Amino acid sequence: MREKYFNWFCSCRRYVSVAVVLCALLCLGGCGVRQETIVFNEHLDETALVLDGQEYSLRAFAFYIAYEEQLIQEQALLYNAENPNAYWNTHMNGHFVRVRARTEAMNLAIHDFLLYDLAMDMGMELNDEQIKYAKSRCDDFWMDIGETAQERLGVPKEEMEETLLRMALAQAYQELIAAMDGVPMEDYNAEGAAYEKLLDEHTYKIKKSVWEGISMGHVTLLNE
Repeated sequence: MREKYFNWFCSCRRYVSVAVVLCALLCLGGCGVRQETIVFNEHLDETALVLDGQEYSLRAFAFYIAYEEQLIQEQALLYNAENPNAYWNTHMNGHFVRVRARTEAMNLAIHDFLLYDLAMDMGMELNDEQIKYAKSRCDDFWMDIGETAQERLGVPKEEMEETLLRMALAQAYQELIAAMDGVPMEDYNAEGAAYEKLLDEHTYKIKKSVWEGISMGHVTLLNE
């Protein structure tokens, strides 16, 4: 799937440290309070993130969640084709697969939201070729996830396309600032040192009561 979709999206995957994941697990269960799971398509307009004072509802995360689920599901089917949910519940390398997938979806979204806003502040726009490419990738992804996933997301294709156009502009900005700084573009990936420094200049808050209610592996998938 990595080759089939965005190389530039895949390159932004962020591998979360054990310390961060452990903090997330403590928030979920350390106080003896179990976070209530929510149905994604019934809470689309609830705020999940505030970045530099701007609120982002769950619908803004639809692509990131669907992509991450499809990616992990491929691994889950290889692990146990009869019961892929077993893989989602696996604890490996200090973290649970399900929690890590949710964390990565959020980190990638923050990366793109921030770089998109900075690109807009500079007055950047996509050219016709970039627009065509992003729309084509949206068509492919939308078709591949299938009707069940589309219905469970509850987000129309038009909104998904808008997300991918925003991602394309974020990538264009990433390429620009990397060139201006004279560093590899990877330094501005979600795990890159240059991006981490940039992120420190901004403020964000994740609405845990909403975001941690997302059970990855169950949003677009029918894992039992």
